[in-house]
Amino acid sequence: MAAIPLEGETSRQKDLYRWYVVGLLLLIYSLNNLDRSVINILAQAIKTDLGLSDTQLGLLTGASFAVFYSIMGLPIARLADRTHRVNVVTASLAAWSVLTAACGVAANYVSLFLIRVGVGVGEAGGTPPSQSIIADYFPHAQRSTAIALFNAGVPLGTFLGFLIGGVVNDWLGWRWAFVIAGLPGVLIAVVLKLTVREPVRGQVDGLEKAAERTPPMGQTLKRLFARRSYIRVVVAASFAIGVMFVCNAWLPPLFIRVHAMSAAEVGGWMALTTGLGGFAGSLGFGWLADRLKRRYPRAEVWLPALTTALTAPFVLIVTLSDDMALVLVSMFFLFTLGYAWIGPTSSTIHRVVPVRTRALAIGFMLALSNVTANAFGPPLIGLVSDTLQPRLGDDALRYALACAALSSLIGAAIYLWAARYLLQDARTNEDPDAH
Repeated sequence: MAAIPLEGETSRQKDLYRWYVVGLLLLIYSLNNLDRSVINILAQAIKTDLGLSDTQLGLLTGASFAVFYSIMGLPIARLADRTHRVNVVTASLAAWSVLTAACGVAANYVSLFLIRVGVGVGEAGGTPPSQSIIADYFPHAQRSTAIALFNAGVPLGTFLGFLIGGVVNDWLGWRWAFVIAGLPGVLIAVVLKLTVREPVRGQVDGLEKAAERTPPMGQTLKRLFARRSYIRVVVAASFAIGVMFVCNAWLPPLFIRVHAMSAAEVGGWMALTTGLGGFAGSLGFGWLADRLKRRYPRAEVWLPALTTALTAPFVLIVTLSDDMALVLVSMFFLFTLGYAWIGPTSSTIHRVVPVRTRALAIGFMLALSNVTANAFGPPLIGLVSDTLQPRLGDDALRYALACAALSSLIGAAIYLWAARYLLQDARTNEDPDAH
């Protein structure tokens, strides 16, 4: 197992190893998002096969996963703050991979819904401990770039979900798409366990002493929510990610209904624009945040405020325009800007919260965004679409989905509000007496 660093290793070996860790966690996060998003490109086929309404479809693509992902996210994140994070990620990866494959043998709507609940529970143990591991391998000056690379797993996994799901659906059906999406994660879980070591908490920030013990849960939450920038960034991120949740869930059915595209065609275009645009946005703006914050300490918050606001006009173009060339170009910019907030936001959270609450802090952000944006976003769009359908027909979904532009503007405003408290909270976190 050459990837495992040995005592006495050189600085170059240490550097290569920590980027190996990020690369492997990027692959795992890609599988995480592949397994959760593949259902979006399969939604129309599932609707037809199982005879579902748009409201039921919205619950299946959103609430079935998001509610229990959110409920289990906090205790699993708390466990990761107290125990061996690599073991937590390994077990979670194996669980959600097997359950994703099991979706392919679901007998009906209820059984598919319940298996998706299980996928959500498994995936709750992926992101918070992974980000906590990365934060203990990279100092603050490089953290936005490292976490942005990890978070590029969101668009990369979505890219794979749309591409694999669309092609396999057209060739073999939606059930085989789930099986093919799920099984590789079991092998990667073995690789993770054998090649990644648990880092020392707080070492790269000189906060080992602050990380020596985990405070009681009540004290931990009190310290966490006392960071005013943290709670505002979390709320802002929920609005920012909400735009991506509803677009990923409803753009495939929209293009199939309104523009008469096949699942494979939609999967190809969604994969291209989400994968390339989202990867460029996540990694590019994470790198840019690391450069800008050297001169502008609040850049990690200002940047996602700007990019989130700019998604609004592209949402309107993509949903309402009949010019497919314009729609496809706009989709690229929509996903580039729509995923730009991830790296800077996560880095900000690790910057302002106590060391032993990092996994919990990320877990709470994901829980809130999933409860609000994912659990309610897609079903709400489906409900509005069902309500408008008698008058507007297939165009009802266009106008329902266009409402997501409002989420962009609200999120941007809250990011700017969070910037007021960023530096004060960062100083508090750097003070050993604050822990």
